[in-house]
Amino acid sequence: MKGTMRACAVLGLAAALLSAAPARAQPITLFGNSEQPPKAWLDNGAPRGFGVDAAVEVLRRAGFEPRVTLLPFARALEEVKQVGIMTGVFKSDDGARFYDYSDPLVYEEVVMVVRMGKDFPFASVADLKGRKIGMQVAFFYGDEFEAILPQLAVEADASPSTRLKKLAAGRIDVALLNPGRASVANSASDGRVLLDELTVLPKPLARLANHLVIGKGMPGGGDILGRINKAIAAATSDDTLAKIMDGYGQ
Repeated sequence: MKGTMRACAVLGLAAALLSAAPARAQPITLFGNSEQPPKAWLDNGAPRGFGVDAAVEVLRRAGFEPRVTLLPFARALEEVKQVGIMTGVFKSDDGARFYDYSDPLVYEEVVMVVRMGKDFPFASVADLKGRKIGMQVAFFYGDEFEAILPQLAVEADASPSTRLKKLAAGRIDVALLNPGRASVANSASDGRVLLDELTVLPKPLARLANHLVIGKGMPGGGDILGRINKAIAAATSDDTLAKIMDGYGQ
């Protein structure tokens, strides 16, 4: 009888230990833009950026172990239609046809840069009419901007450093950059443009939410986003995400 009781006690202890052990994190591929510091970029091959750090923090809280893969923006958007999740994406009606969005992860500003001495009062996007605007292909700068875009003179490019070179040379009047003022310093350095030649207008074009996205209709997507949204709420409440943003000058 004592032997039987001892065996039952051992089995009970083992079951209790197993139930207390943390569940193994579920692997997931995390995509992001490889060319947008300080949000996401490759630093000698290593992924960096507030969009990466914030997403990794939230995914781990939600029970995932992310494997970070940074690619050019358009390519990353195509990849996530089939597999994984992507960080640093703005929400748009067009995007909603292909992706399901998390709650807002973090927020960033789209700033407007002009040549020194060429600044102008800015109250709304209508003030951009009559000026040549430099912007990135496939980027979304907010619903208000999208509504007036057909009325604007736009010159598209593939990188913010190229945009600032055009601005310094007088080929465009306004360059749109994000995220925030930190992106101006990074892009000016990459393009070898002197910051003294530039002015950032005091009012940003927009303050936009960054989301995590998954492909529309991905099996289990609703459950994945539900877990992620709870983790975002927790990481927002304890200021972890704010501290990440502060660390990148946002």
